[in-house]
Amino acid sequence: MFIGLTFASASLADERPSPPGPPDAASTFVASSAADRLAAWVRETADNQGLPFLVIDKVSAQVAAFDREGRLIGVGPALLGLARGDVSPPGIGARPLSTITPGERITPAGRFLASMGENLGGKGILWIDYDAALSLHPVITTRPADRRLQRLATATADDNRISFGCVNVPADFYAGVVEPVFRDTTGVVYILPEVRSVAEVFFLPAVVPSEPDQGRGAPDQVSAPRPSSRPPLHPPPAAP
Repeated sequence: MFIGLTFASASLADERPSPPGPPDAASTFVASSAADRLAAWVRETADNQGLPFLVIDKVSAQVAAFDREGRLIGVGPALLGLARGDVSPPGIGARPLSTITPGERITPAGRFLASMGENLGGKGILWIDYDAALSLHPVITTRPADRRLQRLATATADDNRISFGCVNVPADFYAGVVEPVFRDTTGVVYILPEVRSVAEVFFLPAVVPSEPDQGRGAPDQVSAPRPSSRPPLHPPPAAP
């Protein structure tokens, strides 16, 4: 079981978490069934390989942070890409924001090896997928018309789709939870799908045995996907 964590089969959108704080303060966190299964699988299989990790539920617009042992550190709301989808458009990370259409503003699903870094403006961010210019960072407030702070504060996830693909979180959650968890280490970020299945995104097919009469193996015989590479030193412009 997860210490200080209650999982249920309700949607994360049905109940907002307590503000970020110590593990006991997050004991009322209610996960979607998909987030429940994935977090339990990570803990049981040690897929995080001894690294801290995040589980990002796009449907419910929430981020849960765990330490190396799989204990919940904190949970908070998130803003995500405007468009529904699980795969980033090819070459999206090298394109100017002005060329990205609303339908291409996707937060991709998958398993990523993430680490702290900076954007071109020198602001601290958590790089999730460098090639796609995908990061998690404090909420962007430079466009008042976006109402990003207000969107984070609402009790529903219906209005949390606004970004170009990056994950925006409250500044205090970033400073109090994300930065300490990923300081001086890499970590794993699991972003749940919203169109594809969890099995399709996170579990590779079982290895086919050489003997033809043994079949393909049981459905639960899965292996972890390979993480992305560590971000290089010179970042591309991250999408807000």
